[in-house]
Formats: sequence, C-alpha cells, structure tokens
Amino acid sequence: MYSSYTTLQRAQLAKQEYLDTQEVFLGVYAPGRNAALKASLQDQLHRKFLWTDSLRPEALGSAVGVLLVREDLFLMPTALSCFADALRSGADYVTSDAVFGYSGVTTLYHSQGFAACPGCALVSRELLRRCQAEARDPENPVELLTLAAKLRRSHVCLPLALAHYERDICAEDVWSVKGKRVFIMSHLLDMTGAPIVLVSAVPVLRSMGYEVVVLGPEDGGSMPLFLEAGATVITRKGCVQSPLLWGLALCADLVLANTVVEARAVRALSGARVPVLWWLHDAFAGYPHIAHQIPRELGENIRLYSVGSHAANAMHSVRPEFNIRPLIYGLPDYAAEKFSHYDLSYAGGRPLFATVGSFENRKGQDIFCKAIRLLPPETMNKASFLFVGKAAEAEMMDAVRSLTADCPDNVFYVKRLTRDEIKSLMAQCTCLVCASRDDPMPTFVTEGLIFGKPAIVSEHTGTAGLITEGVDGFVYEGDDPEKLAERLAWAIEHPEKLAAMRPACRELYESHYSKQAFFDSLQQAVKELTGE
Repeated sequence: MYSSYTTLQRAQLAKQEYLDTQEVFLGVYAPGRNAALKASLQDQLHRKFLWTDSLRPEALGSAVGVLLVREDLFLMPTALSCFADALRSGADYVTSDAVFGYSGVTTLYHSQGFAACPGCALVSRELLRRCQAEARDPENPVELLTLAAKLRRSHVCLPLALAHYERDICAEDVWSVKGKRVFIMSHLLDMTGAPIVLVSAVPVLRSMGYEVVVLGPEDGGSMPLFLEAGATVITRKGCVQSPLLWGLALCADLVLANTVVEARAVRALSGARVPVLWWLHDAFAGYPHIAHQIPRELGENIRLYSVGSHAANAMHSVRPEFNIRPLIYGLPDYAAEKFSHYDLSYAGGRPLFATVGSFENRKGQDIFCKAIRLLPPETMNKASFLFVGKAAEAEMMDAVRSLTADCPDNVFYVKRLTRDEIKSLMAQCTCLVCASRDDPMPTFVTEGLIFGKPAIVSEHTGTAGLITEGVDGFVYEGDDPEKLAERLAWAIEHPEKLAAMRPACRELYESHYSKQAFFDSLQQAVKELTGE
C-alpha cells in the first residue's frame, strides 16, 4: 500500500501523526466514475464514514459532513482523518493540496484564499444545505462544490497532498470560473534574488483583482512565501521545458514571465492573445547559454521590463533592438517589522563591512579579498569584515578561506544566515560591499538601504546607476581592488560620516525600492499592457 503513493505523498505520510476522529461521522458522495476512490477508501484510517448515492437528508443520516467528489481520484489513507479533524475544529469547508499525472509529478499547493472548484472538498451539513438551496441541481457535485467555495464561512486548506488525480492539471483546478487570472512563471523557487522579489508582485496583482497562480520547479525555500502572499503554486521539475504547463498561460488574462530563463515559454506565447510581461533580472553571464532560445522578434502582446539598466544592457548585448522599460523590484520595510534580533558578534566594537551572495566569479568575492589585503595594517585592524554565502566556485571560496586564515581576528565567513539574522546583520553593520563583476540589482544592498546603510558597489551592478556618490553610497570602477581599497579605507576612517548618510540611504530605498514605489510601477505596467 505504502509504495502506491507519490514521492511527495510518502514523505508527507511519514511525518503525519495519527488523529483519532472516529467520533466524527462523514458521508462520501461521488456519483460519477469512482473506482479509484472506492479502492482508496478501503485503506482509510478513519472508518466512520458512509458511502452514499444521494444527498437527501434521510440518506445521509447523522453524518456531520459530506465529502463531495466531482471525479475519480485516489485519497491518501489519512485523508478522511485530516478532513474530519478540520471539520471538528470548526471549519465548514475543507480542501487540500493535490498531485496530478500518473506518477504525481505535478503538485498543486493551494493558498488559503483558493477560489477554484476543487475535485473534492469536505463540507459541513449546514453548508451543504445552503448550497443545495441555491443549486439548480441539488445533487450535482460540480455545482455544489462551486457554490461551497462561494458560500463557505470557515475554510481550511490542508497543506498536504491528500488527493491524487491521474490526469494532467487544467485551468479549472487553479482558477475560479469568474475573475481575472494571472499566470506567473518562475524557473526557481529558492531564496535567491529573482524569486524573492517576485513574491512582492503577488499582493500588487491581487489588489488589482487578479487570482494569482505561480508555476515553478520543486520548492527551494520561497514557495511558502508565495502561498503566504496569497498565490496558488504549481510545482513540477523541469517546468521551464514543459509546454503542457505553459498551456495554462493561454487560459490567463495576464502572464508574468520572470527572468530570461523563460525565453522558450515567451517565444511560444509570442503573438498569442494573452499579454505577457517579461521581467528581466539577469546578468550578462547567463546570456551565452540561452541566447539561442530568445526570439528574434516579439509579438505585440509581449513587453519587456528590467530591474535596472544593467539587466537591460545584458539583454541588449544579444537583442539590441528590443525596447525594455524599467521595473525595479520592491522590498518590504524590514526595519519596521518585528523580528528576532541576534547579536552576531562579528564586529567586536569595530565598524563591520559585510557582503552577502553565492561564491562565484560573477560575485567578485576575490576582488573584495584583494582590496582588504591592500589596506594599510593599521586601517585594516580598525574594522571587521564578514562574508556570507554558499561556495558555488572553489576559487572564490579559496580566496575567502585564505583571508580568514591570515586574519582570524577580524575577517569572518558564514555559509548562511536565517532571514531574521540577515535583518539583524543589516541593522548592525556599518556598510555593505558588493564587488560583483556582473550583478543586475543585488538584493542585499537594497536590504541595507532599508536600514539606512550605505554600500560600496562595483560599477557593474544595477545599483551603481542609482547611487549618488558620497551621498547614499560609493561606486568604484574597473573591478579594480585598489579602487575598492581606497573607498574602504576612507569608510573605515570615517564611520561617523557613514552614519550621517543614513537619511539619504533610506530615501534611496523609499524612492526606488519601497513597496509603494513598486506597487505604483507594476500597476502602471500592467494597466498599459492589458489596456485597463
């Protein structure tokens, strides 16, 4: 029995605790095809249920809730227990996540505001009564499920893939019949910059009346953020190469394709009726690998936006004729949020200079290391330096390890920090350093601006185009460690002047990166694209 479930379901099943719900009597109503459902009901841990062919009160007896099923599906053995527990806790409408396809390779994660008609849901007897009163056919499960989603008073969406449909996912699984639809495609769902800033688009789109569906690969850390923001999420490994799932875009009123990696999908949608906002966050380094997939011409339904001039220039390096408009991301005001404060203990009473990002040539950690070594000893000893990030390339990691070994008292390395620790770092540091050779718009520099912290950045970053030298940050040229060292030395010797830059740094955040600035920019872009 155990081996008949998908990989995700087996992982979830192993973590579930037994729920004693035998006092909750349920009805199961599935008048259509139901062979798979009947088979899976034989394995249910919750045994107090009645299979019924009718929804008349006398046919349901004392059942306090009814599982309405519109089509054949398999249920996990814990499904009825989990549904019954939610009903017992006060819910009148209970749904769950689901997997699709013969091997369950596609997963649908519902947000709590899920408005589509699911394949099955548990409804209370009272909600069932209200639905039947409004239904044209009071025994039609599809109509009743649609009404239940509309009339519910207390919805619980269980974060478990309790249902398995052997068919492929379709539009009615993810959107309601009415309302505007937006389909967002992301090649990653991890905690890197592009998916993190994409999350901020969800509440903006929802405020404009859109139901938001996000398509991405397996969760790498950011999927819960999308769910919390109110999006429904579809995951499938290799979804960037999946025309089957791109097809959902044709059922939307708007598509947001995130990063140049979605080039194949954009090419397929070029000339279609659905408007596409293609949002570029990409560095020059990625284009040689994907340039052949970028269409030579774009249909009138495609509009390009970028997070700044650096990202636009990267696309122009291969498609100079494309018209690219600015759309800088927005980040929440972390400084105004409540978060756990950590004393990171790196500064030791000295000014702290920090850099955050994966260790790769593009990020330039070796340049920062060389600049630190070029500092006069008496200047270097007045400061502390912190490198945060995973080692993607050995050469960058070796440069940092060598420096920390030579200067163990004031140069430190940590592989990763939690979100609260990152916020604490931004609150405690003196200055951020971004030595990237190629970086469209580094988010950690923006996070520093939220806390009023200046940054020293390479000219090859998107941030460089927004900084006013010496007012809200510093820019050095030519990937030159000596020029970076000059600015570091000045900053180390003048911490009070860095502190005086706080209001200007905060103003830079407010004017370009705040939630309001992003809200206004994205709303205008969507209205222009859709003709609203």
